[in-house]
Amino acid sequence: MTLDNLLGARLERITPDKLTIKRLLEAARRNIQDAQIEQLSNENRFDTAYKAIMQLANAALQSNGFRTLSSKPATTKL
Repeated sequence: MTLDNLLGARLERITPDKLTIKRLLEAARRNIQDAQIEQLSNENRFDTAYKAIMQLANAALQSNGFRTLSSKPATTKL
């Protein structure tokens, strides 16, 4: 399966935007730092690390000309 197989169901094509990608990477960097704060509960540290992973994944998708369709229900099975 390629990313092109997910077009329309889960992804849409976009023109990569350097500023958006930069902001996602900066936000991920901050969340990775926050996830290392030992005073936070393990649950909050996990949530923050997970958010960073999602931001990095979105940055990778966007840099390759894709964006997730979060408002459209999925109609295909993976």
